[in-house]
Amino acid sequence: MTGQTAFAVPKERQEVTVRLIGGEVLEGAIFLEYAPAEVKVYQKVGGFLEDGNGFFPLVPTGGGSPEFINKQNVKTVELAYRAEQEENGLALSLMQIVNITAIFVDESTINGSLLAEVPVEKARLSDCLNLPGRFLTVKINGRICFVNKDALRKVSYSDKP
Repeated sequence: MTGQTAFAVPKERQEVTVRLIGGEVLEGAIFLEYAPAEVKVYQKVGGFLEDGNGFFPLVPTGGGSPEFINKQNVKTVELAYRAEQEENGLALSLMQIVNITAIFVDESTINGSLLAEVPVEKARLSDCLNLPGRFLTVKINGRICFVNKDALRKVSYSDKP
């Protein structure tokens, strides 16, 4: 260390659950860049996952040294949210919501609401799945789940949210 803590960039701590492709589940904190108040936490986490870095630090719940997680090996990153966050944070003018069933390459599945910030003319499921990012945003039972597209085998419409 150089001892230049005065130049350290402050970070916002966010508790998450990371599920790896091999089945391991990790709980801990990631550190997000500070952003204006109008940027919602799920948008910050989405930006964090979509940045150009291949690895990210995760500080395990209960303490310990950070582990550096390879984004290619992440199946999902889950973030809890409260009802008032949903009301204010997910009501964006360009937000499209599609109920889906996602089947992973390991045959596990999730059902939830795919969230995509796209105009109405790009609201088809195929358009949302083919957005340039490597993670999909899916709302599942009080959680926002960021799903690694590379971990998916297929996605279909669902009657269940």
